[in-house]
Amino acid sequence: MNKVEIEPKIAGIMLSAIISDTLLFKSPTCTSKDKKAAEELAKIANVDIQSYGMEMLKAGTDLSEFTPEELIRLDSKEGQAGSAKLQVAQVNTASIEDVLKDKTNIENAIRSFIDENSIDIFVFVITDIINSNSQAIVLGKRQDIFEKAFNTKLEDNMAFLPGVVSRKKQILPVLKENG
Repeated sequence: MNKVEIEPKIAGIMLSAIISDTLLFKSPTCTSKDKKAAEELAKIANVDIQSYGMEMLKAGTDLSEFTPEELIRLDSKEGQAGSAKLQVAQVNTASIEDVLKDKTNIENAIRSFIDENSIDIFVFVITDIINSNSQAIVLGKRQDIFEKAFNTKLEDNMAFLPGVVSRKKQILPVLKENG
């Protein structure tokens, strides 16, 4: 727009930001402007968007160094669903199964968080960035809000959410509507 030449390293950084924000164009928050800008930046940075993007996203999904308490706080937002106090946390991964290996400890961390913060419903969303799906762990006295919102029945405090990757557009609004 301002006719400023972008250096290849800066183009790579800018491309990385777009890829991260749009989950390699799979997020419903992605726009045509994102795609167009990414294509131009990839040319300047001399990278293949798909292979670079996949490697970048995979590198950013190693959660093995985080404790359950850290995982549920990494990217967590509070809100209201009707009169219910709501907390929705999300992590991105290349393997939902790897995260669920520590499900018991994650649930214990969530229960502690609920008690400490008087939360009515806590939704922990594990998003598979490769297949664009999520697994939710839902705890609290108002699990009914989640079940109604996603027309599902929780099994062992969990529900699979096919095609759901965006907390902002696909999770929070639906929960708030059904609170």
